[in-house]
Amino acid sequence: MLSEKGLMSRISKFDRPLLDQPVTYRVVFCKRGNLQYFSHLDLQRTWQRVLVRASIPMWYTQGFNPHSKIIFGIPLPVGVEGLGEMVDLRVDREISAEEMKQQLNAELTEEMTVSEVYIPTAPFSDIVWGQYELTLHSPALTEEAVTAVRGLFSAGAPPIVMTKRTKSGDKQVDILPMIRSLSAELAGDGTMAIHAVLAAGNAGSLNPEYLVTAMRERLGLLSDQSDPENCWYTILRTGFLTEDGQAFR
Repeated sequence: MLSEKGLMSRISKFDRPLLDQPVTYRVVFCKRGNLQYFSHLDLQRTWQRVLVRASIPMWYTQGFNPHSKIIFGIPLPVGVEGLGEMVDLRVDREISAEEMKQQLNAELTEEMTVSEVYIPTAPFSDIVWGQYELTLHSPALTEEAVTAVRGLFSAGAPPIVMTKRTKSGDKQVDILPMIRSLSAELAGDGTMAIHAVLAAGNAGSLNPEYLVTAMRERLGLLSDQSDPENCWYTILRTGFLTEDGQAFR
């Protein structure tokens, strides 16, 4: 919640000078904890409310049903946390990037905070890859399991054909070509850390859950569902890359 000082210092949208032309800001935020179970539609509705409460001077379309210009980056799969999620906001009145960041964070929780606001130079269509960190925990995870995971997803390995849901229906897809790189290491007693760069963009996306499914079906990892306290995994998306592997901004 805003402090009394924050409430008094906030400038009303209509007290801000109009811009000659609308300006688009890119907002980078995290989506952690319980919010990982929010659907993309839930996220859109949440941001609509936050923008109103934060008094962000949004630009609205003209006509009988005006609406603000809000464009999200690559949707985050349900059950996956994100550190560098992005949304583009178009404003029609003067506001600095720092002001926007402060006013948004005043209305957000620790599970969803804004880390950066800037004027973008590249469209979301430039995103081709997503970076993910998977943490697996099971008493069965050993160095032999790590070697097996590396072999399963290595270049030249046998195809991993899985049923992938698409807008046009279920399809049988080999997920290996959708993996740019993958590394695995034992991070502690019974814990494996996996860093993966997966397809994420208009040309096609690979949900990291497919990696977990493949490890269960092909290697038998995390197959003990009777002991959830000792057999679990987490997935975190940390950023995006362009086609040539450069960090996207």
